[in-house]
Amino acid sequence: MDFSIIIPFKDKGNNERFLENCIESLNNQTYQDFEVLFLHNKSERLQTLTRHTQLNMRTLEMAETDQLKDYRNLGLEEAKGEFLIFMDADDYLHPNALIYAKQMIEASKDHTDVFKFAITKTNLDKTSTLKKNKRVFFDGEAFSKLEAVMNGASISVDDVQLKQIINGFFENQMISHKSEHVKPVNYLSRLNYQFRVHSFIIKKSFLIDNQLKFKSENTLYSDIPFLIELYNHTSNIKQTTTKLYYKYIHNDSINYPSLTQEEHDDRLLKRVQAINEALAFCENLKIARQLKITAINDYLYKVVKSPIFTESYTEVSKIYRELHTILNIKSANFKLSKRHSYEMNAIEKGKFKTAFMFSKSRVLGYKAYQFSKPKNQRFRQKKIQKNVFTRLPIQENTVLYESFLGKNYSDSPKAIFKYLLENEPNKWKHIWVLNNQDIVKNEHEFKHKNVRIIKRFSWKYFYYVTLSKYFVLNMRQPKWLHKKEEQVILSTWHGTPLKRLVFDMENVTSANKNYKKDFYNQSRKWDYLIAANQYSQEIFESAFMYPKNQILTYGYPRNDILTNHTVQYKNEVKEKLNLPKSKKVILYAPTWRDDEFHSAGKYKFKLQLDLQRMREEFGNDYVIVLRMHYFISDNMDLTGFEGFAYDYSKYNDINDLYIASDLLITDYSSVFFDYANLRKPILFFTYDIEKYQSMLRGFYIDVYNELPGPLLLSNDALFNALNNIESVNDDYKQKYENFYRTYCNLEDGNATKRVVNEVFN
Repeated sequence: MDFSIIIPFKDKGNNERFLENCIESLNNQTYQDFEVLFLHNKSERLQTLTRHTQLNMRTLEMAETDQLKDYRNLGLEEAKGEFLIFMDADDYLHPNALIYAKQMIEASKDHTDVFKFAITKTNLDKTSTLKKNKRVFFDGEAFSKLEAVMNGASISVDDVQLKQIINGFFENQMISHKSEHVKPVNYLSRLNYQFRVHSFIIKKSFLIDNQLKFKSENTLYSDIPFLIELYNHTSNIKQTTTKLYYKYIHNDSINYPSLTQEEHDDRLLKRVQAINEALAFCENLKIARQLKITAINDYLYKVVKSPIFTESYTEVSKIYRELHTILNIKSANFKLSKRHSYEMNAIEKGKFKTAFMFSKSRVLGYKAYQFSKPKNQRFRQKKIQKNVFTRLPIQENTVLYESFLGKNYSDSPKAIFKYLLENEPNKWKHIWVLNNQDIVKNEHEFKHKNVRIIKRFSWKYFYYVTLSKYFVLNMRQPKWLHKKEEQVILSTWHGTPLKRLVFDMENVTSANKNYKKDFYNQSRKWDYLIAANQYSQEIFESAFMYPKNQILTYGYPRNDILTNHTVQYKNEVKEKLNLPKSKKVILYAPTWRDDEFHSAGKYKFKLQLDLQRMREEFGNDYVIVLRMHYFISDNMDLTGFEGFAYDYSKYNDINDLYIASDLLITDYSSVFFDYANLRKPILFFTYDIEKYQSMLRGFYIDVYNELPGPLLLSNDALFNALNNIESVNDDYKQKYENFYRTYCNLEDGNATKRVVNEVFN
């Protein structure tokens, strides 16, 4: 047998879906001469998941007191393969990983004993990840045929091309995919994840001959001493240049933390202890030098920035003792910068308090330098906010409002503001966060003596975001906000969700890798969260992990105007927007696509609507208003469509566009939940629905059966619906009524009053 894949699995009750990916990737290996050894803590879950697998697999139970080293050592003893592959239970392999490993080993003419898969990190599920990387070895028609066979399709006997691919795989398909020899001096700089054993392929006889096994009692970093001992017995390691091992980076560190994401107060100490332990096995002076530098850098750039450095000298002194030993172990020479040498020399000599004072002075000096730099105003603002503003008394009757990060005067914050100003004009001091004051220059309420405007991230912003009694916003507050205990944060949110949100999302494709953790921490500071209906409440409980008793299921304040507006107001809006009163208005309001973006939070959008044809067919009776989602950073080019197409993506309040329009075209945007309050026709232009539902975030509701309008997959279908809008309305009358009763039943024009009575009174 060629390979034994050793996988430790400690069942924590919440990691089943990761394990499924791992097992499935092994089931799908092109090369089959291998066994799998699962070392587990009597996991019934593992037994269930592997019960019907076709893998050559053994599951070995471990005692509750066994550590990770015990799991792996048993795997070493029990393995029957010539080569051992170490794998983590939440990672997965490319389908061609083992056939590549086989070819790499056979091609090695220098009797290399240690090999390694190059690693790529991913926070996507296996299907999405492999879809991006499935053509690692094949191109064109050849790949399509082999892929079909691997997915269960039958082939004809005379399919010569496919036979050539399968039989001549090594010679014909692998030749361009190389591996690299890494020498000992470069182990700690060139190897992927050089301190983690996963992805290593090691000859079993080599481990036996050199008596190598996992010895460390370190619960967090037992791999480090093992690998350093391995490196000292290895003249070179052959690593693939093609990345075939997928290291899964958990995107939900709240519910499903990996070992590296778990909170451990002694994590920094454990790491330096592991390096100290590893040096005992390190005869190669150049590797020892690299280890020393690693430990020093961990101290200089992690320890001194950690809470333990400012909170507990006792804990820091434990790290000093480890560093003292490390610095006195023989290694190849290296030089420290002068500013760091004072600290390291003191630690080397055992003068720990002296080192502590040097480090403290360096950190304080650096902070003072950062504080004084002209470009670092944000740094100064955060420090002043934390250390000065938080000590000032709260301003009891002050309300701070923010809509879409200061970009708009709109949404539920606007509705709450207008209600308070109209009903208690002299009680409240109102502060609006607006990056562009011009958008409200014609709004009469901003002429009131108790209303002020500030810019987001100005000094006044830092002041009022800390001291306002109430903070009303429809997105998230900054992560660095130090909320005072008596402050009240009211999150109005900004829509009834159709697409899956936060903790209900499996993949987070374009957001920050800490998106879920950040969202969780920020939403814990909300005192109230508004839901438009029972459906939204249940989603917020799940997707935001938000407590039910703090959710105000009162309807959206922003939607009151959709019930309360007059015909005169509609005409005023059309006049304000320069829309012809003689024509009907189509509102096109699509959302963004998760997988089409320039960078985090800046999304691309390619207009699929055929405006030329639309103008030709409907220009006599209609005009169209485009309203892109605020995440979309591309500007719409409407040159040549003047007088027919209008881009109001930057217009303040989408409610005005709802009211001015006679019909809505959307896709997967949640705007239709609000628009349904108007009882006007809704068409869904869903040209990419199959991709959107299967690959991206998916939907909470059954879009094929519950939507109050038809799904239209092409411009032909869309224009046909427009031409027959009356019959479309008749066809969907009952669905519209059912939808209205389910999602709009609280939108009676009094949601703002209910919220104000609960939160402010």
